[in-house]
Order: sequence, then C-alpha cells, then structure tokens
Amino acid sequence: MEVRSDHDIMKTQGISKVSPAFYEPPQRKTSAEIINEARLAIRDSQQIGDNNFAPPSIKPLQTQRPYTPRDKERLLFGNKVKTNRPPSSFSLRYLQNETELPNTPQDNILFPPNMVTSKTLISPPKSSKISNKLQHQRSNSLSEINDTIFNISIKDPLHKVKLPSLDPNRPLQKRKIFKNTTSLDNLPEESECPSAPQKVESRNAFSSPQERTDFTESNSLFGRPSSKQKNLSQCLLLGPQNLEKIFDNKHIVEHSQTLFLNTVDDKKDRTFEDVLTDLNSENEKNFDEDRVVTLLNELYDCMEKESLNNQKASSKLKIRVLKCLYKFVESQNELILINIAKIILSLKVTGNNLSGVCKLIFKVAKNDKNDNLFFQKNLLELFLDALGRSSPMDDAEACVYGYGAVKFLTMNQKLLDKILGLGILQLMVLHIKLINTAKLEKTSMPEQTNHALFQLTGALRNLISEEHVYDTFISCGAIAQLCQTLETFAFDPDVIANISRTLSIISTNECCCDTIVEYKNIYGVFIDLFDKFAGNEEVIVRLTYTLGNIVAKIDNTRVKFFYEKNAIDSLLKLWKVYLDRTLQNCSMKLDAKEEFSSNSEDVMIKIIRVIANMVINPEVGKALNEKYGTQLIEEIIKVLISNPFKKNEELVLSILSTLNNLSYYYTSDMEIDIFHIKQVDIVEAITEFTKSKNKECVTETMRILGNLSRSKITRNYIAESEVFEILMNLLEKADPTLLKTTVGVFVNLMSDNRSRTLFKTSGGVGKLIKALKNSCDNDWMLYNLVCQVLWNYCIDSVDLHDLFSEKEIHKLLILLADLLDEEKLFGIEEHTDDMDVYVTQEYLIWEEFANVATNLLEKIEYFLDTFDQIVIDNEKTDTNKNTKDSSTNLSFSAW
Repeated sequence: MEVRSDHDIMKTQGISKVSPAFYEPPQRKTSAEIINEARLAIRDSQQIGDNNFAPPSIKPLQTQRPYTPRDKERLLFGNKVKTNRPPSSFSLRYLQNETELPNTPQDNILFPPNMVTSKTLISPPKSSKISNKLQHQRSNSLSEINDTIFNISIKDPLHKVKLPSLDPNRPLQKRKIFKNTTSLDNLPEESECPSAPQKVESRNAFSSPQERTDFTESNSLFGRPSSKQKNLSQCLLLGPQNLEKIFDNKHIVEHSQTLFLNTVDDKKDRTFEDVLTDLNSENEKNFDEDRVVTLLNELYDCMEKESLNNQKASSKLKIRVLKCLYKFVESQNELILINIAKIILSLKVTGNNLSGVCKLIFKVAKNDKNDNLFFQKNLLELFLDALGRSSPMDDAEACVYGYGAVKFLTMNQKLLDKILGLGILQLMVLHIKLINTAKLEKTSMPEQTNHALFQLTGALRNLISEEHVYDTFISCGAIAQLCQTLETFAFDPDVIANISRTLSIISTNECCCDTIVEYKNIYGVFIDLFDKFAGNEEVIVRLTYTLGNIVAKIDNTRVKFFYEKNAIDSLLKLWKVYLDRTLQNCSMKLDAKEEFSSNSEDVMIKIIRVIANMVINPEVGKALNEKYGTQLIEEIIKVLISNPFKKNEELVLSILSTLNNLSYYYTSDMEIDIFHIKQVDIVEAITEFTKSKNKECVTETMRILGNLSRSKITRNYIAESEVFEILMNLLEKADPTLLKTTVGVFVNLMSDNRSRTLFKTSGGVGKLIKALKNSCDNDWMLYNLVCQVLWNYCIDSVDLHDLFSEKEIHKLLILLADLLDEEKLFGIEEHTDDMDVYVTQEYLIWEEFANVATNLLEKIEYFLDTFDQIVIDNEKTDTNKNTKDSSTNLSFSAW
C-alpha cells in the first residue's frame, strides 16, 4: 500500500499551505509532529528509495552478464569466416620495392593522442584547403581538425620525384637536382664541389663505402698503388692491428681509425651514417640477428642524438633508412621487427609506409609472448602518435592493423593501463566520430574504413574492462558516438556485435545508463536492431541485457520504452524466436560428441528480464497486464510446463520473478483481469516449483501465491490440493526470506474457515510459535506476519480454546509480552524525553508489528478474563461464523 504524506493529500484535495510572513516567528513543531514526519519520511524511503519507485513486494530482476570467452589465438577478425576482410597473415616484402617519398608539409602539426580532449570531439576546427592537386583531399579526417596533419605520399608516376641534398648546410642553389629521376635504385652521383665536372656516373643508390672508394687516385691515404689494394675491403675486416703486417705501411695504421666502421676502441664517435652503413652491409638473406638488433638500437640512438627522428629530417634520409630497414621485415625475430618499427615510427612516415609499420606492429602483437617488447622506451608513444596522425578514411589500412594491434595489446592489463594513460581512449572516440560524420554526410568511404571501425570498436571493448575508466568514457563522449554508430552502421553485424559487448559492460554502471538514455531515439534504435538482428544471438543477448539494466535502474525509462512504438511487440517477437529455437534444439537427436553452440535460453532470460523490470513501474505494470497480459501469461505457462526448460534454473527463476511482478497488480474485484481468468492455470503451473531444491525458485513461487491468494478461487484451490501441505512443511524452514513469504500466504488463507480448520489440524499454531521463538535478530517483519496469521485465524472465534491449546496460549502470552516491552527493547520509559528513538528505522518497523501484536495480546487476555461467559457468547457467534468470513481480516500481498 502506498504511503502518502499530508502534503500529498492536501495537494490532491486542492488545499495549499500558505507560508507565514517573513516577520512572523516560525511555528514550533510538537514532538508528535516531528515523530510523524520522520515516520512518513522513513516509510517513503523504504517504499521507493531502494527499488526505484518499486513497492517492497516487487524487485528488479538481476541476471549474469553475457560472457564471451576470449580466443586463445589473437586474430584480426576472430575465428568466424567473414567475406572481404583484410588478412590476418601477410607478407611485408612488398615494402622493399614500394618505398615512397614522404612529402612533408610546411605546417605539419602533430596530434598526439593525449592531446585529444572532449572539447575537440564536440567542435573540431575546420581544416585549411590543400591546393596541391597531387595531395589527396581528406574529408572528415584529422586534417580537417589540424591544418595539414598528414604527410601525403606522391604516387602519381607521371610526376617526377625531386630528391633534395642530404647536406642541410649547403645552399639550395648549389644542390644538383635530377628532375628526371624516378627510380631509387640507380641515382646519379651528386657533384661534391661546384667546380667539379658535370659528369654523371651511375652507381647503386645504397652502395657501401667500400664500393665507393677509388684506390687508383694519387692522393689516396694508402700511398702508392698495390695489387693487394684490390682486396682492401676484405683486409680491413681483419682489424687495425693487422694492417702493418699486411701493408707494411705505418701511415695506414696512423689513420686506421678513420677508415674502419667497426672500431672497437671508440664507439662514442660512431655516427648515424656509420651505423646505417653497417646495416646496409648485412646480407639480406643471411645475417647475424644479434648484430642486427644491436645495430638497430644503435641506429635509433644515433638518430635521436643527431635529431634525425623528427619531421625536419630530409626526405632522402628517410628513404635511405626505409630502404635499409625493409630488407629485414620478413625476419622471424620479433625483437628485430619491433626495433625496425620503432625507427620507422620515429620518422613520422605516411601512406604505404604508415600502413607497413602498423602491420609490423600488428605482426608482433599477435603473439602474447611478445607483450614485454612493447615496454621499450617511447615505443607505445611513437605508435599512438602515428595513429593520431592517421585518418580512418585516408589511412584506413593503417587504422585496421593499428587498432588491431591495440586490441591485442590491451588484453594485457599492464599494457592496457599504459595505453590508457597515453590518451588512446579520446583518440579512438575521435576516429569513431569522424567515421560517423562521414557516414551521416554520405561522404564516399573506402571499404577499409568499415574494417577499421570494426577494429576500433573491438579495441574499445577492452578499454572499459575496469570501472575506473567509466568517468572518462562518459566525459569524452564515447557513449554518444557508440549509440550513433549503432544507428548509422546497423547494416554491419560485426560492428554492432562489438558495440553491444561494450554497452553490456558499461550498463552495469548507473551513470553510464543515464548517458545511454540521453541519446536521441535510443529506444527506437534498440527496437530496430531487435528487428534486424532477431536471429543473431550474440547481438540480441547483449542488447536485451543492456536494456534490462537500464529499465532496472531508471524508473522513467520503463514508461518511455513501454510507449515507444512496437516496443513490447518486438520483445514478444524475439521471445517466440528463441523459444522455438530452444525447443527445436532440444528435440534434435545429436551424437554424443556433437555440441550446441546455441545460447537461446540465455537470450530468453534477458528478454523476459526486460519485462520484469519494466513492470516495476505501476503505470506500466497495469497497462502491460491490460494490453499484453494474455500473450504473456500464455508464453510464461508454456515455459513452466515444458520439460526442456525446467533444468535451466536461471530461466525458471526469471519467469517466476516476472510472474510475481506482473501478478502484484492483480485485483480480485476485476473479473476481466488476466490473472483472475488464468489464476488456476497459473497455480497449477507453478505448483511443481514449490518443491524445488532451489530456494530462490520456491521463494518466488510463494510470492506469486501471496498475490493470487487474494482471490477466493486460488485459496480454495490451495486448500484442496497438495499445495497446502507443502506450505505447512515450509513453515519449518530456517531460511528467513522463504519463511516470511510462506507465512505471508497463510495471512490470506486464514480468511477462509476451511483453511483455518486445515491449519489447526496440521499443527500450524505450534509451528508459528516456534518461528517466533527461534527467530533471531528481532525480525520484526516476520513477527508482524506471524501475528497477522494468528489474528486472522482467531478473529471470528470467542472461545480461543477451540483454536489454541492452553500450552500454546501460555507461550503466546509470554512471547508477545516480551516482544512488546519498549523499555526492554529500546530503553523507553514512561516519561522519556528522548525523541530520537521514536524515529529510528527499527522502532518504526517494530511499531508496525506492535499494532497487530497488541490486538492479538488483548484478545487473548480478554478471553482469559471473561472465560465464564464463553459458552453464552459462543452460541451467539456460531451463526455468523458459518455464513461468511470476517471483513476485518488482514491481507497479504507478495511479501
């Protein structure tokens, strides 16, 4: 029963309270007024505070979150075969022949992930136009947010490539530019001085110093020519200590440190050119892996020391480095690959080179044994910086493998924490927004962008595995963008599956639920997806779980979803799909080795849970019973009487809980009510579960009987069937919750003389007295229900000896006297001035019990005081006792 305050009553009656004038002293409230206000406040909070405006008899239905075991093997698109997807395995050898010339814009602005803010996501600045026709126009890309972020690669073979000089100190007009050069394999030799003759000699662009040395020159450091000098490059490998024996030339020894790149005495003086030359000298097919790893580390250090790993590095230098590194990309040594990737990332590459390095990172990240390699200094920072300079439209392939790698790496908790600290979440949300915007504006989008979105949404699911991320997830606009993607990319089942996984996780958080329902037309989006993916278990089980969480936590969502067009129809349609699928699966005869991958029963649990949580709202509960009650009851009974479902305890419990919440709104005075029409069918269907080994199922069954036993038809059925005996046996159960719900059913049963007689012959009074005596922790609600049963049991009787034995009366007198002793229980004396005790929650609950217990105690005492008049009074009451039941009985509903 709803408790209404005086203010509410006055408001409904059109009475308004006039505030006193500001100069009038405030009226001092009496002690009684203070106590009454406190009682009303606590009762209201008990009734609506904990259960989101739910009566105490109705509670939100909880269930387990759908679980998806992670694949042991890290795959780009999972184990399922998908058409037109990029491969998870690939070769990077093609990069050796496709080294592009990076064209670095003048105003190249980096956009690292940790600089992305929620403000950026809301209103990104407009981009400047790129006038160069050779550069791609990037619509809705990061270039629209930061002026010319990306290095655009020149791919048009009709335009000739210009290579700048590697010497940054030389004047530009003195550099020899070969306009007709299109190949990087055979570049003309540049003149070393302005006065040198303009003779063009062909050489290999990446030849070693040994190949470039001319030993026939007269000014050579090696003195006069010797036939042995033909093999000088081989002799030098012996080391400087052997030169005197080979050449007998002290001049060579004195200058030997300037000739050898492998000098062991002074490594500090080794330069970038020295290390790069060593790497070039390594054989592509047969090289020393440990030496290459050492050289790669040394190369990166030299580049960092000489400031060559930034955007000021010349294009020719970048090409030389890439050409050198790419010959090692097919190595099976992950340490080599990760060091190559770190160097390439430091060059701020674009185009195919960016795609290639993302593939390289992805290749290493595929194996979880390599996770420790990603803790190298600056590696993750460089990698996320590259993603930050990428566009999901123009660099879609790089994003596919880049975010595929992020998805793998975030499976490692330590890497996940580090990547989150670098701002990856904000960057990913920005990229999703760019894709959504392009889709909404119907901008032409490559197919690879869809694949990138799949990897993005898959990686995003890993990022929210920890609840501490939820605040950032909300503040950066991630939820709004995911809801937009649900609506915009409803045609892509893989993307929808990823997002549904994310929503199912975050919907366990109330703040996230609040943000989800802020999205426009979110209920319509859910209903459309229910229709489009009706047969997709992975999607439906998570979307219905998410919706069930939302309507469990937020009361107004119950009303909004209920009145959304086709809302309940869509749920009933889904229910029938998975009900039929479950029955079909169970009817099929399978070999012992064959297993079902179907999870249809879990989907049924999530669907029915949405309805159970919706009807917590009284408006929805009554309307749902009126409009859809017949269909719902038929579907519920169908499950309860079908053997295939009885083994699934969670499904049975969900059905019973839903039935309890629906039956709460049953009123026996409405004969058109579906529960009035179907009450016997329902009781027959749930009788089996009164004997269940699962106490939760038994408890829910008792709650349903408590609701339906308000009808005399149900009470008669219980009295005539085995249910009454089952109820009597349950009175001896020790479980407090089950005991309360069972006693609650007896509150209603004691309205009928037939049930009273059965109760007496079955020893019901003794069992209730035992429950009063043995219950601990002062369970006032249980005591209250027990006293209500006993009150209804004896309300029409004058001679209590007909209903109680003398021993039972004696025990009752002692128990009730102790339980009503305020001084003993709360320290309240006759003239106490302490008002605080009267407004405590325990006292208010005790007071509810005391109202009933006092009446019962007074009735017993009055009977004992007037025992001599029993015979006379009994003759007068026998006539009324046999005609109709007392109208003063207390009633029980769904405790």
